[in-house]
Amino acid sequence: MASSSSARRRLLCGPEDPSVLYFQRQHVSNNIWAGVPSEDVRCRRYEGIIWDVPIHPRVLAVIDEMGFGGILRCVGEATVTLEDVEVLWGLKVDGDALTGYIPTKDVNYWKTVSLDFLGFIPDAVDLKEMTWKQTSLSNQLRIELSDDHGQYIYVQRARVYCLLLLGGLLIPNASGNKISFFYLQFFMDVERCASYSWGGATLACLYHNLCEAALAKRTDVGGALTLLQLWAWERIPIIRPKMLNPVPIDDVPCAIA
Repeated sequence: MASSSSARRRLLCGPEDPSVLYFQRQHVSNNIWAGVPSEDVRCRRYEGIIWDVPIHPRVLAVIDEMGFGGILRCVGEATVTLEDVEVLWGLKVDGDALTGYIPTKDVNYWKTVSLDFLGFIPDAVDLKEMTWKQTSLSNQLRIELSDDHGQYIYVQRARVYCLLLLGGLLIPNASGNKISFFYLQFFMDVERCASYSWGGATLACLYHNLCEAALAKRTDVGGALTLLQLWAWERIPIIRPKMLNPVPIDDVPCAIA
C-alpha cells in the first residue's frame, strides 16, 4: 500500500511549481482547493434609461458611425424564438394550437385507425402505452410506391413521413422511439393540417424539455435539439462548423417567381 505522503501528493491540486503563478495565493481556485467558501461575484452594470427612451434616427445614425449601434440593437437574452423556428425550419408559427385528447385507449381502435389513415396494421409489440414505435412507421418507408396508385395511398405515406418528422425531430420525447397516438388526429385532414401552429408547438416542447433537463435526476432530454443546434450555429457564428466543400452560391437552385 502506498504511503500516506505519496497518496497525498497524487491528490494534491495546483501547480507543482507555485512560483510560476504570482497571484495563486489570492486566486479563487486557491480557496476552492483549500475548502474555503468564496464570495459570489456580482456582475456590475448600469444602463439607466438607455433602453426605455426613443432614439432620434439621426442620433442613431451618428452612433452607428461611431461603431456602437450594434450594442443598442442587441437587447434582451439570446434564445430561440418563433421567428427562428419559422425561418430555420419553415414551420407555421401562427394558426390553431395543437390541443386535444386521445379519444380512446382501445388498441383495436387504433389498429383500425392506423390501417385507414396510415395504410398498415402495426404488430402488437409495436403498440405500447398509447404510442407507435418509430420503427413500425419507418419500416413502411421501405415499401416502394409506383406511379399508378390512388391518391389516398400517397396521402397515407405522407402521414407516415409527417409522424416520423414530428416524433423524431419536432416534438420527440425522451424515449427516442415512441410517437403518441395523440398526434394522428392532426394529420387526418390534409388541408386542416396546414392550419396548425406546428412551429409554436415545437418551440413550446423544446422549452419544456430544456426545463426538465435542468433537473438533477434527468439523464435524457427530448425536444427539438436539432433546431437548438441550428439556432446556435446561426446566431453564434464563432461556434459554427466550417464547410469542407462549400457549394458556390451560383450552383444553389432557387425558385423563379
